[in-house]
Amino acid sequence: MQINIAALVKQLIRWIYALSPYFWLDRFFKHKESEFEPESASWQRYRDKRLFLSEFYIVGWLVLAVLLYAASTQVSLPLWLSILLMLRIVGILNKELGVILFGICKITEGTAVSATGRVIVLAMVNYTTAMFLFASVYQLVGHFSDVPDYLAVWAPLIQSLQTQFTLGAPFEAADAQTWWLITSHGIFCFTFGTIVISLFVSLLNVKPLRA
Repeated sequence: MQINIAALVKQLIRWIYALSPYFWLDRFFKHKESEFEPESASWQRYRDKRLFLSEFYIVGWLVLAVLLYAASTQVSLPLWLSILLMLRIVGILNKELGVILFGICKITEGTAVSATGRVIVLAMVNYTTAMFLFASVYQLVGHFSDVPDYLAVWAPLIQSLQTQFTLGAPFEAADAQTWWLITSHGIFCFTFGTIVISLFVSLLNVKPLRA
């Protein structure tokens, strides 16, 4: 019996993607789109709706992530919210992996690496969203042992910001839960960074010099 690990990973990515409400709404418009001849006016109308929905969902999560972090600094949010935020972070990484590895989890499926300026911009929006989501999670359940008093209010955001862009945590974890969270954050950043580099490389049009 032969095991196709790539097929298993691809199916797992599809299953996780199906947990997103965006997946089902886009699937509805995709079904409507398929009822018309490709490139026709009606087909293009539904394709534009799908493109708008994709951008609205991604940018909407960025706005929501910023608002959630701001709210977490002012009021005590329920701890279970951190689980939902981590699920969204997993969803972001899962979608980008689907795009770069198998050309799935996107509107124009089929090409393993299909990078455009739009794709990279949206990927960076997702990366920024994840930074604020991690900051909110740090605010909710994180505990640090070496935070100076003058940075106490901003510690979760500083922790997320520096980890996101340097892969180095500025503050030490005060418990095992925070240690796992910091480690998970580093894994996310390393994996996402590899994805973005792959997208940039796919945009290069390298040609040999003429003799």
